[in-house]
Amino acid sequence: PAATVPVEEIPQEVVYHTVDDSYFDDAVFIGDSRTEGLRDAVNDDSIWSCLSSMGYDWMVSTGVPQVEDQIEDNTAVIILMGVNDLYHVNDYVSYINSKAAEWGNRGAQTYFVSVGPVQNDPYCSNAEIESFNAAMQASLSGVTYIDVYSHLVSEGFSTVDGTHYPDSVSVDIYNYILDHLEEQRSGIWG
Repeated sequence: PAATVPVEEIPQEVVYHTVDDSYFDDAVFIGDSRTEGLRDAVNDDSIWSCLSSMGYDWMVSTGVPQVEDQIEDNTAVIILMGVNDLYHVNDYVSYINSKAAEWGNRGAQTYFVSVGPVQNDPYCSNAEIESFNAAMQASLSGVTYIDVYSHLVSEGFSTVDGTHYPDSVSVDIYNYILDHLEEQRSGIWG
């Protein structure tokens, strides 16, 4: 087995900044390589915890712990996970529901962004993604579900390799997420 490394000694793949107050005090994005694509395309001031090829086990062991101390009152926690391990759907539901309750007690709001569609991905199909997304949407509790999948299918999208999106699509996804954060939060903070 690989040696375990204390979280504080893990090389940081994350850049920490402060988010514009027009949407929320802080936004924390947790995700995989598609989330890295968002981060790189928008280059904003959010807190990003994302790493290529990662899934549920990484999210639990590293992705969440390395940013959890920054989740506080008026933080939007935005989770974009699943494309690399759709079979972990029940684990994602249990963990995200548990964390959403914990973060909610701190005054934070949790958002789950649906897994977006693929084009001839050798590892997963859109049918599998639709099944995963439907289970997540039906089973998440205390979590706002943001349906990027339907948005991309209806608006059209492209990929660079079947799985990952070009910057233009990443920017569209990011703006769609922000629009939904603003809708959810404007009643309280707007």
